[in-house]
This record gives sequence, structure tokens and C-alpha cells, in this order.
Amino acid sequence: MTSRTGFAWLLLPLPAVVSAFVYTGLVFGSYSLGYIGLTQLWMFVFALGFGVVVTELSEKQQHFQPAEDASDARWDMVLLVLGALAVAALFYDRYFLRGIDYFSVGVAKSRAVLNQGDHDSSFFSVFGNFFLYSYLFPLIRSVLLWEERERRVRFAVITTALVELAGVSYVMGGRTAILLTIMVCLASFVVRRFLGKPYRPAFFSYPRLLLCASLAILAFGLFFWLRSRAFGDGNSFSYFLNICGHLTEGTALQCDFGAEGGPWKDLANYLHLVLLYGTHGTWLTEDIVQSGWAGGWITPQGLFSLFFSRLGAEAPAAAFEGFWVPGPASLLNDFGIVGMICCALVFGAGTGVLAGYLQANRINFAAYALVFAVSFWFLSFLIFPLNMPGFVISVWLGLFLWGAHQLLETIKTLISERYP
Repeated sequence: MTSRTGFAWLLLPLPAVVSAFVYTGLVFGSYSLGYIGLTQLWMFVFALGFGVVVTELSEKQQHFQPAEDASDARWDMVLLVLGALAVAALFYDRYFLRGIDYFSVGVAKSRAVLNQGDHDSSFFSVFGNFFLYSYLFPLIRSVLLWEERERRVRFAVITTALVELAGVSYVMGGRTAILLTIMVCLASFVVRRFLGKPYRPAFFSYPRLLLCASLAILAFGLFFWLRSRAFGDGNSFSYFLNICGHLTEGTALQCDFGAEGGPWKDLANYLHLVLLYGTHGTWLTEDIVQSGWAGGWITPQGLFSLFFSRLGAEAPAAAFEGFWVPGPASLLNDFGIVGMICCALVFGAGTGVLAGYLQANRINFAAYALVFAVSFWFLSFLIFPLNMPGFVISVWLGLFLWGAHQLLETIKTLISERYP
């Protein structure tokens, strides 16, 4: 098992953690040792739980089961059509029913208008929100079955999925869908290795991956530019000071490194904002490590926002609301160091169970579940994933699609047995 899967992927978040530690230390002159220590402890305990379980299950695994027909993209097309209908339904709900004029107020301000409004959910809103991330599943399947599929099938599926990603980002007015898609694709690379394939398809050379990363950073920066024009005076330096001040509120950190003048000032300021937004969990984690409980809960807030509050349950007092707090810091705040260690161990072991029982060359429920488990692991260094609505909805959508598939297969079998 070790030779087929490897454990190198467990260390993939380490360069990002070290880079965040070094970057925030350089720009603020203050190094968050508690952050670097806690994230490495989280990584070690997760790896321990994963390694013990996957090694134990390796002897029980059946290797090289028959592969699926990779050229069959019918279900992918069904899901892509479903995703396109979801984007259209959400746009209809917000533009025609709620009166949010995307074309006059812009993408950034439309999200603020939506959050300020008090509207009853329509069928279009429920349908759109639930099926919005349908494009993720054809994208996962295309990455996992890259070599087996014809080029035209790959091109059609991936191009359509990326167009739908752009539509989701436009309608939602945020960057969450882009981040979620990146993490799901990275997790799919990892699961390819579990299936006995190289991590990367040959198409994704290092220069092309670097280009994809640069385009993602530019996309995040574009959203800051749009927000600057929608809510500020369009001056990148003043907007930088505003956002940086918000992210460092209540701390001793000073936002004295923005570019006030010069030909490249806009690029530098928006790039800094992308980096600050991606690393502000560093000093939030340090605050939790140094101060202990922040006076409110972090981990249950996303589930209360999506589900429990709709059932009439009152959410507990929140801490760091509106900020991205990394998974280990969130669990440390809510359950203490012992609770955080237990969660890392259990989640690592659960991921190991999925990997241990994954059948080689077989794309089934376990493969998709493992993709989302690895995505959870990667996202946990930025935010507790259950506080990311898109991630939670995608998991529920996956369970729904699996159940629907099982039901249809059962009906098909019964019909074929009755009418051979």
C-alpha cells in the first residue's frame, strides 16, 4: 500500500504554512510561533491516524479491479446541465424575484445587497443553491480518468465546468467557489495516486500549474479591485488600509507596508490583499494559542447558518465571525488541545479507512468521498471547512447524487430481471 499511495501528499500544506509564517513575520515584524507549532501538531496527528489505519488495511485490499468505461460521460453531461440550470435559477431568483440588478450595481455590491435583504426562499433559490456545485463531480471524474478519456471528452467537460465556475462566482459575488474548485482538483491529484496513477496527468506540467496558480491569484485580486470600486473611492492604497485594518483589528499589528505611489502600486496593493486574506488566520491562531477561549464558538457556526437556524435552533455565541480561522485553531478554541488532537486523530483515521478500502482503478463512492476528505484536510489550514457553505452543500449534494444513483441502478436491475 505504501508503495502505491505514498505519504508525501500529507506534507503538501507545509510549504503554505511556512510561507504564511514567513510572510506575516516579514510584513508585520512579528512571528507567530504558536501558529506554526499548532499547525504542525495538527499535521503530525492527522498523519499518525491516517498512517496507522491505512497500513493496517493495506493487506485486506483487493488490487486492480476492472476499470469503468471512462468514455461514458453521460452522467457528467447530466450533472453539467443540472449545474447550468442551478446557476440560471439563482440568477432568476435574485435578478427577477429579489430585484438585484447585477448589471447596474456590479458583482461586488450585488452580494452586499443580497446579504442586506430579507427575502423568503423560493423554489429557484433552493434548487439553485443545492445544485450549484454540480460541476465539481464531472471535474473530479475528468481528473481521475484523464488518461482513459478522449481529448475531446476531457475538453468538453472541463471547459463547461470552468464556464459554470465563472457563472457561480458571478452570481455568488465571491471567491469561495474558486478556492473550493482549486482544493477539489488538488485532492483529485492525490486520489489519482491512490488509484495507482501518477499524481499529475502529463498535461499538467509544472509551468502550466504555475500558470493556473497565477491566474487564480489574479482572479482573487480582481475581486478586491471590484470591491474597491464598489465600496471605496477606487484608490488601492486607501482600500488596502481599510481591509488590512479590518483583518488586524484588536491586534498590535501595523498596516504600514502598502504602496502609496508608483506605477505598480495597484498591483502591489491588491496582491498584498490577496496574501493578507489568505494568511490572516496566522495571527488569529496565535491569538487563540496565547489567550485561550475567545468567548464564543467557531466550529458550529456554518452548520447553524445553513441548517439548524432554519429549524428554529438558536446559534451559540460566535467568535471571530466573518474571519477565516484555521481548523486546528477553531477546534482548540472550542474543545481545547485534547479535543483538537482527538479530532485530528479521528479524521486522519477516517481518511485512512477510505484510502485503505479504495479499489484500484475503480471510480466509485469511496473515490469521491476520499476527494472531499483530502479537500477537508487541505482547507483546514485556511478555515474550518464546515464553516464554508459551498463545501458543506457539495458534500450533501454528493450524498444525494450517490443515493439517486443507487436507486436508479436498483430500479434498472429489477426491470431487467423482470423483463429479461
